[in-house]
Order: sequence, then C-alpha cells, then structure tokens
Amino acid sequence: MTNTTPHSPLTCEACRIIDKTDGIEDGKLFSLAHWKVTNERARWQHAREVQDKVSDRVTGFAGSLNFVYIHTLWFVIWIVINVGLVGAGLKFDEYPFGLLTMIVSLEAIFLSTFVMVSQNRQAARANIRSQVDFESNLQSLIWLVHLAQQSNVDIAHVDKLCAEAIAESRKMA
Repeated sequence: MTNTTPHSPLTCEACRIIDKTDGIEDGKLFSLAHWKVTNERARWQHAREVQDKVSDRVTGFAGSLNFVYIHTLWFVIWIVINVGLVGAGLKFDEYPFGLLTMIVSLEAIFLSTFVMVSQNRQAARANIRSQVDFESNLQSLIWLVHLAQQSNVDIAHVDKLCAEAIAESRKMA
C-alpha cells in the first residue's frame, strides 16, 4: 500500500532529506505515531512491582543516618548486656559475640542484595529515560528538517556542519 499524502516519503522533500541523512536512500520513513514520546515517570511507575517498592524502601532506609543510629544503639546495648555490665544472668552471647556476628553477616548479605536490585532497577530506569530522549530527539529532528525545508535552509550544509561538530566532540571524549 503506497501512501500518497503530501507528507509521504515519496512526495515530501523534507522526508526525502531525512531519508538521505542516514546514508541510505531507501524511501523508507518511520511513522511519527510509532515514535510518540511518553511520560518517563508513567512508564517507570507502570514497570515497578510491589517487591521493587519494598526493595527501594529497604535500600533507602539502609542508606540513612537513622539506620546508623539504630545499629549503633543496638550494638552498644548488645555488648553492654553480654559483657555483664547489666548483670551476669542476662548474658546470652559470650565474647566474641558469635550470634551478633552471624546476625550482622546475614543482614549484610540481604542489604547488599537489596542494593544490587535497586541498582539494576535504576539502570532500567536510565534505559527508559534514554529511549524517551531518543524518541524526543527523533521528533525534533523531523520537525526541524520540515521547518528548515519550508524556510529554504540548506539542510545538507547544516547536516554536514552537525556531522563535523559531532565528530570533533567524539575526539574530545
């Protein structure tokens, strides 16, 4: 089925210019409806599940000063009780505090897992943002080429300048 609207790749000069910019003149142009930019936050919230929210809360708390204060208090109380300062009859974990060591080790294992889960989710969110940025940039390119073509701007010259600037910026990186 051939699209014969004034803005089809076959009849629109701006679309033909866009088609040339990728180096392959194949007469193919994507549908703008396909590249509709969506709200990144809405996409992110939709992707999150209950366990993700729990993981974020645990990681958020573990990275807070309240976590440090609570653990400091817990360790002081544990040590005070188990060295016999409160009474010898209350001791339940003799020095070198093997039970405390095991509990803290298990806590560290779980907290490191929560941190890794949160980092993976942050990477996924960065990928969503990157896709949204790409879609937005693609829409901007299409609009700008069409507006430039209507304004009789030498698009090939501008495209060449952009390519040179991009090449130079990549050398610096």
